[in-house]
Amino acid sequence: MSEDRKYNFRVLHTINYNLFDKICDAVNSYEVKINRLANKELRLQLDRHNFKINDNKVETKFERLAHEYNKTLFPVLFDVKEGNFSLANYTEISERIAQKDLELKLKHEGSGFDYIRDNFLEKVAKDGYTMAKYFYSFGLIRIILLCLKKIENNPDYSFHWQAIPIASDVFWKGKKDFNPESKILKYEGNSHRNQELFEKIKGYGNAYQYPEKVTDEESVITTTIRHETQYITTALDFEFSETEIKISNSYFNYEETFAINRKY
Repeated sequence: MSEDRKYNFRVLHTINYNLFDKICDAVNSYEVKINRLANKELRLQLDRHNFKINDNKVETKFERLAHEYNKTLFPVLFDVKEGNFSLANYTEISERIAQKDLELKLKHEGSGFDYIRDNFLEKVAKDGYTMAKYFYSFGLIRIILLCLKKIENNPDYSFHWQAIPIASDVFWKGKKDFNPESKILKYEGNSHRNQELFEKIKGYGNAYQYPEKVTDEESVITTTIRHETQYITTALDFEFSETEIKISNSYFNYEETFAINRKY
């Protein structure tokens, strides 16, 4: 009988951006446990612990409320087949959300609480499709999915990532290289939907008196992604994985780093 395999990682997620007059510098850190469950083709159990923002525990009232709701999502189970994730414990998570929602409604009230509650339930708890989509927006899930795919060279590999402040997926096409001697997987790409991305940025600019006429120079967007994973063996057995996203425009400058390091 096969045994469960357990992997522990520390995640450091850094986002720095300016979008018109909005500026953000944030660092989220947490630990994640990934169990590859026995007697399944590939079932993963993910659990998240010690979540911090800017190296502090979640402290403000509204941050705590959002965090309380998000904690109900873990542990989460995924079945993985042919490179695709399938949410396997929707009912269990829904029951945890309902229980936590009841507890929080008895303790809190007001427009701030209502906003956080309604936003979470709308994005996450409406149905199984909505919940799965929310999980797939996590950088952690996208990186794990990349690491689980067949390790091979691919000169035309597509990848996508969510640029959080504009709530938009950015799609890249690039080159994936794997060195079997060093066991390092590298990927570099450039976005091939920059016009769609620019329209998203413009949409956020309307409230900031975005100019009616934009010069060619102002409309230029450069986007890059750099990814590297150092495997010990293959699949989830890796030492570190780092992904760096950069988007540059006259009105939107964005840098995001997602680092996963093995924890012993």
